[in-house]
Amino acid sequence: MSAKAASLEGRIRQHWQQLSSHEQRLADILLAAPGQLAMNTATELAQSAGVSKATTTRFFRHLGYESYDTARRQAREMQSSGSPLYLQPLSSASPLDAVMQQHLEKEIANIVNSYRNLESAELQGAVNALAQARRVVVMGWRHSQTIAQLIYRDLVHIHPDVRLLPRPGDSLAEHLAALGPQDMAICVGLRRRMPALDAAMGVLAERQVPMLYLADVLSGKPARHAQWVIRCHTDSTLIFDSTVALSGVCNLLCSLVARQMGKASNDYLAQVEALHQSLDELE
Repeated sequence: MSAKAASLEGRIRQHWQQLSSHEQRLADILLAAPGQLAMNTATELAQSAGVSKATTTRFFRHLGYESYDTARRQAREMQSSGSPLYLQPLSSASPLDAVMQQHLEKEIANIVNSYRNLESAELQGAVNALAQARRVVVMGWRHSQTIAQLIYRDLVHIHPDVRLLPRPGDSLAEHLAALGPQDMAICVGLRRRMPALDAAMGVLAERQVPMLYLADVLSGKPARHAQWVIRCHTDSTLIFDSTVALSGVCNLLCSLVARQMGKASNDYLAQVEALHQSLDELE
């Protein structure tokens, strides 16, 4: 059985024709929101589908699971990895105002909890290193690069040598080869991280490049390479992870770097602004 077929939804599609009508009803519920398996007991899941608990037990055995708990563990692993499919709730009749309020409260909690977790000494250490670095590279893949771009967009105004990686058409080696202890890397690794991140950070560690690692609370293996680690809360009441706390922390980080660099950052920013006007780039 392939890795894809071994997932819950893959197994359902593979065995669909062999399922009874009641089992297919249960399958429809799980295909719509497979994360329900992680959150519900077998009895609760059976009730939501309008089938018996015995039907639920047979269903998972037909799919090749040893037990309901085995399937549930797999679903929880998928949730922990950040799969949007497994984070998606069942359709709810809740009024939009209630959904918006719940979402807002969760976003506020993410910001508050992330800032409470910040350690001033660690943050100051990273800020000092960034302010003194000859070159700063900011790395991230997939949705992590969106956060990396936020950092790059701020730092490029105050630091003379900032680079965003990976760049289209380039290999990492072409950029990592030039880095050493006098440089600095900011690595962003939100859940569903690509293996390339850990590999790149391993190379940077070998080259003694100081690293700041920005991640969710389950920071994963790459954290072991970094001198400084900032973990932000990303849980959401809806399908996609929240990035509001990360955005705020990135703003704080870059602003503190500008403050630490003092006149050097102000002088560089003044040159940038003068060139904006000279080139007529901005309204």
